[in-house]
Amino acid sequence: MEQNAPRRPTRSAASRRGKRWLALFLPLLALLPLPANAGQFGEYEIKAGFLYNFMNFVNWSEAPEGAGNQMVVVVFDTGATGQTIAAVLAAESVQGRAIRVIQTTQPADARKAHLLFVPAAYGGDPVKILQAIHGRPVLTVGESPSFIAAGGMINFVRQGTKIRFEINPRAAQEAGLRISSQLLRLAIIADGPHSQERPRDSPESARLAETRAPESPRAER
Repeated sequence: MEQNAPRRPTRSAASRRGKRWLALFLPLLALLPLPANAGQFGEYEIKAGFLYNFMNFVNWSEAPEGAGNQMVVVVFDTGATGQTIAAVLAAESVQGRAIRVIQTTQPADARKAHLLFVPAAYGGDPVKILQAIHGRPVLTVGESPSFIAAGGMINFVRQGTKIRFEINPRAAQEAGLRISSQLLRLAIIADGPHSQERPRDSPESARLAETRAPESPRAER
């Protein structure tokens, strides 16, 4: 099943909040404090902001199948989670390319992506998705404890009420993706199933830890 993001996101409250979030999120990567009103945003609006900025700090060796002049985000959820992300990212652009969001549950659709996101709402096996794009230049993002070990590149983690993310640079490099050192400095560095301990967080990572998830996630969860 494939659904394109609506082209008029301003019609929805989630989209309006999401657009404001994209503007507010940018200071994070400039290592500035989050605005005080960031707490008004839902968890997946915040994560959509992360996805948007991940794409700004990654270079692709080649375009995925059928991408044309678009940046394709494939979200493995056809429900409220995927709809929220689609509403936030609709009509946005990255690296001069319009963002197209596909909501799906079919692993084969992963081959169309520049970035694919496997949220917790996805009921299938993320390993099958990762196998479908093995060796392809697709930035893979998840939010499960086993995602990095399964070969994923970026994984959201929660520390109390805070949203953090870990990155496996080796997996990205093997897929032909180049992640900016600016983004790596903000991440918890992981190394797939071979990691026994995480390295000490950098000062930049500590500042990113101030990104707080809402106390009570909204219905899109």
